Amino acid sequence: MTGQSELRINRRARGDAARPLRHALSAFMKAKEVEPDSVDDIVTAVGEALANAIEHAYSDGDNGKVELFARLDAGGTVVIEVSDQGAFIERGQRQGRGYGLQIVRRIARWVSIDTSSGTTVSMIFDAPDAESFRDVKAPNLER
Repeated sequence: MTGQSELRINRRARGDAARPLRHALSAFMKAKEVEPDSVDDIVTAVGEALANAIEHAYSDGDNGKVELFARLDAGGTVVIEVSDQGAFIERGQRQGRGYGLQIVRRIARWVSIDTSSGTTVSMIFDAPDAESFRDVKAPNLER
């Protein structure tokens, strides 16, 4: 990666919004040669934040928006924000639900949630570029 690159997309917060946002983020990182396993992990975490914004931010019938912002820095860092203008709802644990932010926190190096004006989930990820892995030799596992 050289320099700094940014991606910003706004979509209506509907059930079909997360998929194209995830695909755009994946394509953006791949175009900047982020290592493929890192792309998969980051898209998984960001997908959880997007799903939360789409599912929980707005009451039924509200046509709110969700925004995805991503910045790739030269040092192998990806900064991502998922924002909405809805109301943050703190929910207790529900059977089989409520793991999204736990997943985000396990994958990201740093996570912050700001609920002062809608909700913004800010995440920082380590994302080495594919170039840094090209000369890595696999360990000899034969005995």
